[in-house]
Amino acid sequence: MIRVLIFGIFLLFSDTVFSQSPQQKVFTQKMDLPGSSEIGTQVLRMSESFLGTPYVAGTLEGNPVEKLVCKFDGLDCTTLVESAISLAVAKNENPTFEGYKTELTRLRYRNGEIDGYESRLHYVLDWMYENEKRGRLENITARVGGVPFRKEINFMTNHANLYPSLAESEVWEKVREQEKQINSREYTYIPKAGIHKTEPMLRDGDIVAFTSSVEGLDCNHMGIITKVGSRAYLIHASSTGKKVVLTNVPLAEYVASVPKHTGMIVARLTEQ
Repeated sequence: MIRVLIFGIFLLFSDTVFSQSPQQKVFTQKMDLPGSSEIGTQVLRMSESFLGTPYVAGTLEGNPVEKLVCKFDGLDCTTLVESAISLAVAKNENPTFEGYKTELTRLRYRNGEIDGYESRLHYVLDWMYENEKRGRLENITARVGGVPFRKEINFMTNHANLYPSLAESEVWEKVREQEKQINSREYTYIPKAGIHKTEPMLRDGDIVAFTSSVEGLDCNHMGIITKVGSRAYLIHASSTGKKVVLTNVPLAEYVASVPKHTGMIVARLTEQ
């Protein structure tokens, strides 16, 4: 009788495991990683778990209808950051796949609602603003050495040919309105020359985004900080390295090596 009962439990467990999607299986593995009550440490651990994962550009693009994309086997810089944060939040608050997807939706979409292409937070400045508004993170750039950042943001609508979803005039108009809202706010950034001085003030799990020399664009790239003594290093999905990597030089030297990076903005996850 006991043997039959044990066999039945095994079958039930096996059915549950084998019915999981590949994403759910990876999610379960991520939830088994060591935990931390500090959200920044948790974000760092989740980002480290992706080291070596292939870089795939435009992982959120190409769907005929906007939907939540959950990918663990190929990441770009944005989806690495969003995945690490959402996994960390799920680990600490609701360690279920649904909990992960709920946080990812809130992180990626305006008001946490998927309502067409224009509902996605395409610009980093807008992404930080909306997620700070809901209390998930704090833009700490001003208090770690930031100076005023003044730039007209309009890259998407000025280069609509690069974004098939902007072919519809209604969508283009909505994104243009969002750009106007972004341009109505005040921002700060840390210029390249000031990053070395800022490094000691950064913490494990801080989110950094690199401001762009490209006309109309706010940021080129983003990643997650890990500290070694007073120096900061970057975990990021590298288009040149073709995978998620840890920089082999500190943050200031990395930024100095990329001509189109003009500086950076910094966000820190909040404890909730």
